[in-house]
Amino acid sequence: MPSFCELCGNSIQSPKNVIIDGSIFNVCLSCSKRGKPYEPNQPSKKIFPQKNGSIPVSQKKPIKVYHKTIPITDEKILRPDFGKIIREARMKKGITQENVANQLSEKITLYKKIETGGIKPNDILSKKLERYLGIQLYENLVENNKNEED
Repeated sequence: MPSFCELCGNSIQSPKNVIIDGSIFNVCLSCSKRGKPYEPNQPSKKIFPQKNGSIPVSQKKPIKVYHKTIPITDEKILRPDFGKIIREARMKKGITQENVANQLSEKITLYKKIETGGIKPNDILSKKLERYLGIQLYENLVENNKNEED
């Protein structure tokens, strides 16, 4: 029964076993140059495809991980009336919504929704708005709790 090369499909008289990307193939003599010779008598090793210059996984040293606890408390929160604050600041400066959106490199539809309070701005956009309009959109949570207790 004739054998066929598993890479190119040509019929082969004496198949060669080679390892290509961690898999064993029966190939012809010309295709055997594309892989490493496979010798079934040797103990099996895990073969990992490697990038040029990378260290084999078995030779890598374990990385020490230092865990640092980070307190999960938000001391500042977005003010509930952020849309009104943004609108008033924009009107004080006498500029249009389109101008603000262009200055912040944001879409006008997004800016309009933020100004009407339909969408909360993310942290990055909030900081841009605060800098450009000269406003404070965040308030300290600790101060609010103290005022509510009094």
